[in-house]
Amino acid sequence: MSDYYTYRHKVNAQKRGRRAVLALLAVVAGLCALAGWIHFSAAAPVAAEVPQPTAAPLPTPVATPTPETAQTAYIPQRLLPAVDAAAWDTSAAAAQTIDLEYLNTDARMIGLPALGRVETSYFDTVTFLGDSITSGLGIYDTGLKNAHYVAYIGAGPSSVVNNGSFNNAVTHVSETPLETLVASAPDRLYILFGTNSLVTQGNEESFIAYYDRMIDILREQLPGVVFYMQAIPGVQEWVRDSKPGLDNDRIRIVNNLLANLALRKGCYFVNIAETLNNADGSQIDEYEVKDGIHLQPSGYGAWVEYLATHTAWDRRNLYSGENPYYILGT
Repeated sequence: MSDYYTYRHKVNAQKRGRRAVLALLAVVAGLCALAGWIHFSAAAPVAAEVPQPTAAPLPTPVATPTPETAQTAYIPQRLLPAVDAAAWDTSAAAAQTIDLEYLNTDARMIGLPALGRVETSYFDTVTFLGDSITSGLGIYDTGLKNAHYVAYIGAGPSSVVNNGSFNNAVTHVSETPLETLVASAPDRLYILFGTNSLVTQGNEESFIAYYDRMIDILREQLPGVVFYMQAIPGVQEWVRDSKPGLDNDRIRIVNNLLANLALRKGCYFVNIAETLNNADGSQIDEYEVKDGIHLQPSGYGAWVEYLATHTAWDRRNLYSGENPYYILGT
């Protein structure tokens, strides 16, 4: 163990070292200053001897340069030719050089992110459009009793495009989709189609084409309404044994196509598969019913909770708790 004197010797040695470094730096600075002085002294012009005064010679007349002589003076030449600004400084529309088509869309990346949870009153002016899976939102006690439901058993996008007469699975009234949608006067429209359409294999292009046309028709009938397109939920794995078209890998691919369509049509995409499916895309067992396609009431509860926490922000929305985008003074 070091004693006091050892410690003092160590401290003194450190002090001597610092003093030596400072002294060395001072010497180096002095040498640099001396070298600089010598350099500038050598570069200074030496004073010439003062000549003795002599008789001033008569001034020699200087010829005034003529215009011809002035033209022979050096004129710098451009290394590059002059640029005609008028050739490029125009306001004409430029030709499109970038492909604006959305390719390889991933539904997980396009889906609305979680935001604050809106109050249940948010859904009072919402209309849900879909098939029998959607009808469960109105049949079970999901807390959305004031929402409107335009849901039909076995329906798909073609049902809306063709605008036939159907029996509403919630109200049990025979009606046509477009007239019922217009009469509901929604602020927001939530759409879910696909399970019935995909039972047929190889019809992805036809399904998307009908969906595309349906959106155009709905835009005409419901101007100013905000559209939410929902992902198709997965099913139990054994469903594909009797309905090969309802393969969860195929459903995932079609959901990517729907996300692409939502981007092109200016709709919000709500990836409800995140809350209703397992990681492999299959239906969560807790929500399973006999057919492996529809949902238990608990599944609808999870669905509603997901919708409430995945909305596009609007300053007019009422949120449970603090507004997620609250700005002081607004």
